[in-house]
Amino acid sequence: MNRTTINGWAREISRLLDDRAGVGGRDLAARLDRAAPVLPPEILARARFLAAAETVSRLPERAEAIDLERVETAYVTVQSWLMAEEPEALRHALRRAVWMRRARQAASILLAALIAGLLWRGIA
Repeated sequence: MNRTTINGWAREISRLLDDRAGVGGRDLAARLDRAAPVLPPEILARARFLAAAETVSRLPERAEAIDLERVETAYVTVQSWLMAEEPEALRHALRRAVWMRRARQAASILLAALIAGLLWRGIA
């Protein structure tokens, strides 16, 4: 196992996130940021470890410090989980998470506007 193997694993997880969950992004880290609301904490942590290992593998002086067994375990765990999940369920959960985030943002903006309006009326 070497840099090519780690990069291949990261590309495979990126492809699975795109194919099965519909998550886009320029690299694995960006896709994980978008998929974070629907991934279980353990799977997210292992996938982020794989993304970090890919980044570190690009640095020749630090690449030797990578624990390849741990990287392989992370890859196998994440890949197995993504293959076991139903694509439609993943896509639905991701859409729901996005809408919930947007609803919270809208509620925060409305609350801030309401407070600003009350303060303005109290001052004027």
